[in-house]
Amino acid sequence: MSTISIHSMEYLRLHLHYEGIWASCCKSLFKKVLESSEQAATIAVIFLSVGLVIFGCMKIGESASVAASYDAAITEMVYPPLEAIPTGL
Repeated sequence: MSTISIHSMEYLRLHLHYEGIWASCCKSLFKKVLESSEQAATIAVIFLSVGLVIFGCMKIGESASVAASYDAAITEMVYPPLEAIPTGL
C-alpha cells in the first residue's frame, strides 16, 4: 500500500522548520548541560579524592591504635613485672 500525505506542502515545510529550531534549541541545551556536568564531575572527583585520603588516614590511625593495645596486652602477659618474679633467695 502506498502512503498518501494528507497535509499540504506548506504545512510540511513549516513543520520541518520548527523541528529544526527545536533541534538546535535541544543541542544548545544539551551543550550547556554537558559543560556544567563536566564542572560538577571535576568537583566530585576532587571531593572524593580528599575524602579517600582522609578515610585512609583514619584507618591507619585506627590500626596503629589497635596494634598498640595488642602490643601492650602481649607485653603484660609475656613479661611480668620484675617484682613479681621470685628470686629464690
